[in-house]
Amino acid sequence: MKKTLILLLLITVLVVPTTVMAQEMNGKPADSSLKNNLNANQAVATVNGEKITSQELAQQANVNQILQQVSQVDQQLAQLLVSSEAGKTILNKLQKAKLDSLIDNVLLEQAAEKSDITLTQAEKDKIYKQQKDAILKQNNMDEKQFISILKKQGYENEAAYKKEFTNNPQIKINKLIEEKVLSNIEISEDELKQAYDKNKDAFAQSGQKKTSFKDLKPKLEKMLKQQKQSQAINNYLDKLRKNAEIKKNI
Repeated sequence: MKKTLILLLLITVLVVPTTVMAQEMNGKPADSSLKNNLNANQAVATVNGEKITSQELAQQANVNQILQQVSQVDQQLAQLLVSSEAGKTILNKLQKAKLDSLIDNVLLEQAAEKSDITLTQAEKDKIYKQQKDAILKQNNMDEKQFISILKKQGYENEAAYKKEFTNNPQIKINKLIEEKVLSNIEISEDELKQAYDKNKDAFAQSGQKKTSFKDLKPKLEKMLKQQKQSQAINNYLDKLRKNAEIKKNI
């Protein structure tokens, strides 16, 4: 429970394909065929000698919660997922995809630890304030409600929560991505004009009243920047994977 709000805060720091642990699964495995993968200390993968356990994978894949959500909509479908070979294949593919996400996160944590990236307390305080303010705004929540949620999640006070938040390795990973991967990304005027020529008809058909290059330039710049950022992050992860010793056991 304590990590849920941290997840909500951290995902607004920077949109990157990294993983923050979510709350623990409750109850027994929804499917007995998955039981072997859920032994807490069993290694489902190692990344440069660092173990990823079945418990961590179970927390990330969160199969039980997914099945519960499906069951609320269609109980028969949920039953098929756990009883049929096709359903089990889908759940196993989900686990393997989540394992890849965990592996990427371990690689990023290791890269951040090896780098010269550091964060001052002032930087941590700034990040915390920005993300707290964003959560308050997005959820129409005031300070009193925020503190109440923290206490329900087991925190003695906000200071205890803030300490855990600012010590989360995800913050250092985000700074690594910002400084080492995304800092040199630029969008040229030629790229913007090419994107405009390629997309102006689509913008017009979607109901955009103003489709001139000048009017669409800010939107095009944002679109191209997001595309380049995504590609740069994927390229960086590809490089980390290529140079890493990764062993999967599922």
